[in-house]
Amino acid sequence: MNDRALLLYNALKNVHSLVRAPKAEVARDLCGLQAQFSRNPQLSLRLRASDYSDADWDGGLVKIWSHRSTIHMVRREELGLFLSAAGQNGPFRDGWWGMTAGEQSRWAPFIQEQIALGNDARDGLKQACMQAGMSAELVQKAFYGWGGLIKEMAWRGMLVCSTGTDKRYALPEEVDWLDRDDARRMLVRRYFETFGPATRQDCRAFFGYPAKELDPLLKEILPELIETPLNGVRYYHARPLEEGEIPPCVLLPGFDQLVMAYRDRDRLADAAHRQKIVNAAGIVFPVAILQGRARARWKLEKDRLLVTPFERLLKKDEAALKRAARRELNVRQVVFLENA
Repeated sequence: MNDRALLLYNALKNVHSLVRAPKAEVARDLCGLQAQFSRNPQLSLRLRASDYSDADWDGGLVKIWSHRSTIHMVRREELGLFLSAAGQNGPFRDGWWGMTAGEQSRWAPFIQEQIALGNDARDGLKQACMQAGMSAELVQKAFYGWGGLIKEMAWRGMLVCSTGTDKRYALPEEVDWLDRDDARRMLVRRYFETFGPATRQDCRAFFGYPAKELDPLLKEILPELIETPLNGVRYYHARPLEEGEIPPCVLLPGFDQLVMAYRDRDRLADAAHRQKIVNAAGIVFPVAILQGRARARWKLEKDRLLVTPFERLLKKDEAALKRAARRELNVRQVVFLENA
């Protein structure tokens, strides 16, 4: 087994892409599920969770802003862990989107009151704020598209976002806050348990914490891990490496944590194909790993799968992809489009 295959096999095994696990375990091990596009967490669990169901796929999950300052779904009981690690709690500060700390302090409790009364939808909250005297200009700032006051409230455990697509909010139970660095230690160790073997640069990119804050924790944690040099690169992992067979086809959803986990995606794709997995705008596409390499993008449309190969696929690869699509996603038809 070559080094690249060894890295990929262990990563796939640890993220439950080879053997399914309960959805609570999947969400935990993956350090949450990135949820800029709300369908991706559902697909991640559909492809990995042994107890997945359409009716209750998001049971026990909440949506917040987390590491990399991006939206993630996390286990409800771990809300305090992820919020503490983000380290954005404390008094309101003037927002870079233009809302002052005083304005935030005034309106955040009002929004909480409205949610408690059942007015939990974004548009309804906007209307209530305007009726209570918030100017149209301030409404635009409070409900700014990249988060605004809603994001600041979520970071402080004042609300959580609906896991669906309808932009609703809820009041969480009381958050169990941890020391910021203690929370980050827990998540960094979990990162190397799940995504190892990985480099320190991979870990920095995954969490997005400032280097001056993360590097002291890495200096403390890395000596506790297994260090394996491969091709002149130092990799760290918590579990002993195993050799095994990579399935002919593995499907990964968009913005998958496995893709996001590495700064260098050599284990996943050839150099010529890496920008077809993550484009210049930062969009992380759903990909099909065929014979150990990412060779196509895919899109689920109801009961059919649209596949865009990176290059001409062999018949055996097409057949493997069709089998995986039927088995994992219950699709009736796989359509191969022109090469990307």
